[in-house]
Amino acid sequence: MILSVIIPTYDTAELTLVCCASVVAALPNDAELIVVDDGSTDATADRIGEAFPSITVLRQATNRGYSAAVNAGVAGSRGDLVLLLNSDTRITTGTLDAYVKAFKDDPELGIAGAQLVNADGSVQWSAGAVPTLLWMVVAVSGIAALARPFRKSRRTGNDVGWVTGAAMAFRRPVWAVAGPLREDFRFYAQDLDFCVRARRTGWKVRLQPHVRVEHRHGGTIAKAT
Repeated sequence: MILSVIIPTYDTAELTLVCCASVVAALPNDAELIVVDDGSTDATADRIGEAFPSITVLRQATNRGYSAAVNAGVAGSRGDLVLLLNSDTRITTGTLDAYVKAFKDDPELGIAGAQLVNADGSVQWSAGAVPTLLWMVVAVSGIAALARPFRKSRRTGNDVGWVTGAAMAFRRPVWAVAGPLREDFRFYAQDLDFCVRARRTGWKVRLQPHVRVEHRHGGTIAKAT
């Protein structure tokens, strides 16, 4: 399986450089890393290109938002598996291999999410049950302060209704039937909507608790708001 890692970024150059360094150190030989610069004004694209010549940088002329950046990245990628990483994440050696193994072990697995952790190792909410209509209304509204509590859905086992898009991997055929991400959503619900659509077509959505990704929670949203 060929893996494509896609990092959308907007005015988060410092965070993106850290994220890219961690991915480059763990990237398999046949994998690719794509950074989608969503119209940044902090020289993100130039700095990534200078520091990591092997990385493909896609430059958006204007800031179109997270979903549009992800959709452009997926369209420009070639992997059988695609991993979306927020620019405020950092991975460790073995993380990418663990994602690939999860899909090889279960042909019915369509979307896999990591357990997000803080810098001190404490866990963040990374998955949940299929949401209610109220959850969707609050999330799609873009009212971040209200959306976060609703996101703390209870779950049972590793099969879940959704996983966070901050570190979400999926098969290419899943994107064909459940993608692209909706560009009319603002924050917090694009990943959830994608997972719900994938489940409706018969694919499994699963949290991989042994796959841990450090996440500076809110690092990207703070720049986008």
